[in-house]
Amino acid sequence: MNRSLRILSVVALWGALSAGALARDVDLRPRSEAEGSSTSFPSTAVAATAGSTARLSSEERLTRLEAIADSQILEMLTRIQTLEREIQLLRGDLESQTHQLQELNKKQRDLYIDIDRRLLNLEKSIQAQAGTNTATPAAATNTPAATTVAKPVTDKPESAPAAEDDQKAYQQAFDHLREQRHEKAIAEFRSYIKNFPKGRYAHVSQYWIAEAYFAQGQFKDAIASYQQLIDTYPSSPKLAEAMLKIAESHYKLNDLSNAQKAAERLIKAYPGTEEAKQGQALLQKLKSKSPAKGKKR
Repeated sequence: MNRSLRILSVVALWGALSAGALARDVDLRPRSEAEGSSTSFPSTAVAATAGSTARLSSEERLTRLEAIADSQILEMLTRIQTLEREIQLLRGDLESQTHQLQELNKKQRDLYIDIDRRLLNLEKSIQAQAGTNTATPAAATNTPAATTVAKPVTDKPESAPAAEDDQKAYQQAFDHLREQRHEKAIAEFRSYIKNFPKGRYAHVSQYWIAEAYFAQGQFKDAIASYQQLIDTYPSSPKLAEAMLKIAESHYKLNDLSNAQKAAERLIKAYPGTEEAKQGQALLQKLKSKSPAKGKKR
């Protein structure tokens, strides 16, 4: 009996010990698996986070590059638009200056025509006054009618056609000049001077010859023609203008020394005139264009 009890107690004790070991094994196995699973999860999360970060950085870089490209393109477009506006403004200025130059040329031609017309009217009035002054003494004398009256009657038909031819020839040459047919005008004015060397338009014809050369840019021929006006017609009212144009022609030819001499002669000969003022302005341009003294050593 006692022996049986001992065996049962040993078996019960062994079963308890086996159950405790089994429970301990069961507790240990889930913990190791849990630990294994817990240690593997953080590594996977870190890898996923790194991948998303890499994707985000690439997208951010592309976004930044696109933003930089857009800003540069916008800046280039703005510059192009600014340049286009500046070009349009320059074109507008050029057109306005061209129009102003054309208007100045037109005004200059009109001024020449007006001056010539006034000269014609003045000469006609002087001629009319001279005719009336010569007619009154002849009427007041008590000489016989057969000898005194016959001369004025026979003289007028002879002198009238000459005066008409004089004016007609000059007007024909001046019409060519007004129409800017310069070579034809030069030939006509020379023909007038040849046919009417003492004509009332001879000095003006010589002046217009020089002006026609100047307008064509033939400045050497213009200088010679202006000088011929000065030498041949010393009492012409065009002398100051001729001297000014001689100085300007030398300046156009880049002959600064002779331009300065011509301008100084003009200022000395016609002080206080408008031509002298223009000559003074030309001297100022010559001083600014000439090299400064004392630089060469």
